[in-house]
Amino acid sequence: MEFVEAKCGQVICAKLSQGEDLIKSIREIAETKNISAGAFFAIGTLSQARFYFYRPTPSPITLKEPLEIVACSGSISQKQGKMRVHGHIYVTDEAFRSRGGHLLEGSIVDSMVFVTIFEFEGVSLNAIGI
Repeated sequence: MEFVEAKCGQVICAKLSQGEDLIKSIREIAETKNISAGAFFAIGTLSQARFYFYRPTPSPITLKEPLEIVACSGSISQKQGKMRVHGHIYVTDEAFRSRGGHLLEGSIVDSMVFVTIFEFEGVSLNAIGI
């Protein structure tokens, strides 16, 4: 087991609007607020979700329908000087069929999404491979 310890810095609460890309918006907030390490959580609705299962070979799927985010969380880190947002998402449709996986760009906000970002101060998540 590997771990790092950090203090919590900024806590950002954001409301994303219809048409915004979930991953791109989280990345933009982190870049604007100079967050190089942190975690995020999101709830809300999507009109489109893109994700994949990691094995044996990632094969992304896109769901284009009204979806509610049941769970969405992830990490924010820097990798080779570039902002990295790594997330997982679990969504349900109006028939309560649930699907989820590794979150990708192209997951588009429907009505709204609320995102909370927690900054980790004084630590690099690269130290534990994130």
